Amino acid sequence: MNNFYGSVVNSSFSPDEIIKFDGQWTYQKASHLLRRTIFGPTYLQIKESENIGLDDTIDLLLTEKSALPLPINFYFTSDPEVPVGETWVGKKMDGTVSGLVQSRNASLSAWIVNLMYDRNINISEKMMLFWHNHLVISDISDPNAKYSYITTLRKYALGNFKKLVRDITIDPGMLEYLNGNENTALAPNENYARELLELFTIGKGPLAGQGDYTNYTETDVREIARCLSGWTIDRTLNKGVFKVSRHDQGEKKLSHRFGNISIKNSNEEEYKKVIDVIFQQNEVARFICRQLYIWFVNSDISPATEQELIIPLAQILIENDYEVSPVLRALLSSQHFFDECNTGIIIKSPADFVMTLINSGSYPIPDDIIQKYLLSNYINQNYFRKMDQAWFAIPSVAGWKAYYQEPVYYKYWLSSVSLPQRNTIVNDLTYKKIKVGDKKYGLDLLILVAQFDHPEDPVLLIKSLSDLFLPYDLTQEQYDYLKSEVLLPGLGDYVWSKEYNEYLQNQSDANLKETVNKRLQNLCSVILNLPENQLL
Repeated sequence: MNNFYGSVVNSSFSPDEIIKFDGQWTYQKASHLLRRTIFGPTYLQIKESENIGLDDTIDLLLTEKSALPLPINFYFTSDPEVPVGETWVGKKMDGTVSGLVQSRNASLSAWIVNLMYDRNINISEKMMLFWHNHLVISDISDPNAKYSYITTLRKYALGNFKKLVRDITIDPGMLEYLNGNENTALAPNENYARELLELFTIGKGPLAGQGDYTNYTETDVREIARCLSGWTIDRTLNKGVFKVSRHDQGEKKLSHRFGNISIKNSNEEEYKKVIDVIFQQNEVARFICRQLYIWFVNSDISPATEQELIIPLAQILIENDYEVSPVLRALLSSQHFFDECNTGIIIKSPADFVMTLINSGSYPIPDDIIQKYLLSNYINQNYFRKMDQAWFAIPSVAGWKAYYQEPVYYKYWLSSVSLPQRNTIVNDLTYKKIKVGDKKYGLDLLILVAQFDHPEDPVLLIKSLSDLFLPYDLTQEQYDYLKSEVLLPGLGDYVWSKEYNEYLQNQSDANLKETVNKRLQNLCSVILNLPENQLL
């Protein structure tokens, strides 16, 4: 990835116009858009998008979600405040009760996975993971602080980036993670100020001199830390609170990178002034647009992409007072987004890999809320965590390496360790090997293929399955192998048609059902273990 930084003070844009996609809107184009924006589109969702067109699909994606159910205590019978089945949000937490903190943290993570089962065409959950990766908190134990952080992200997931940064600055989760609650006039702590500039808003840029990173200087880190001093956490209220006695009340002077501006003491309102000053720099808009591009499109930002897409997107962001939805609309509607060179080049993150199998594969989600939480907890612990993408366990404040580590980027997700894990997950789900309590879970392949237009035709069946899960067409040799060696080894096409139609006419026949289902399991196991299934 190339970097494009210069002096940010009083910089101006000369943006090109973003070219909107005007090609034929097909199932393949709809599936590309949905794979990038939701966790595993279903066949019916892709068909719906194909029918309603690009603009209406974008409207659905960017629709604000309604109020969500609160996370619940799903197993811990020793919680003194919350019976099993009720929410713990807003309830007291006695840290001396063994297992209480762990139970509420498990509940929060399972609740997040529950939300990722969303079968609506909506980008919110992908944006939640984006913001978690961008405005990182990790390795803190207080479930109330984590829930506050999630609530802040969700409030602005499709909203205002500037307001999100403002609110996250004094959020208890962030105050704890980056030591903002320890930042006082007598003992300044620069952790948050540094990450606010380097990772959250404006980026470093090339080193321009001693302590000068082009976009800000060490002086700015120090002075902004002084501005942000005085905040601490009220654990009872679960919010950041300001203590004037802990605040540096002197005048703070920023460097030439911010026009040598002085910030006079304004106590608990001073953090807002800091955010205002930072967001006056146009590089903030360019910086976050690059991050969105890497997340949704490609890790390679060429000079042409910078000029033709990033700069105009940044201008849209500025003109809309840092509202993110107009930028997403322009990016996801662009010709650039749908160019073939940007199809199938992102390696699926663990979240994408697992949730695509679950959501695209018609995985039956339990109706019973406790069983649903137990299943989601299993997925989080055995899949997400083991593949290093569990919530609140990000290895660095910079996020997951797949989204910043040059030149590897997305390839970071694949290794000699993670690939066998992915194969195991495919087989677990395909052959229903997940056991939670006394119930087994996995993909319901009979329900899945019943949605296709002609599942009785083995050629069209294989094409429908590969089109659903894979980002581009297989070779004819691959299609032939899947039919002749996997689905129907040594048998003619008529055998599948006969068996499937007989099953449709006698669905209560356990032997027929098992025969058809076994063929589908074998077929899907091979398709889902293809290298192509690692790609978006």
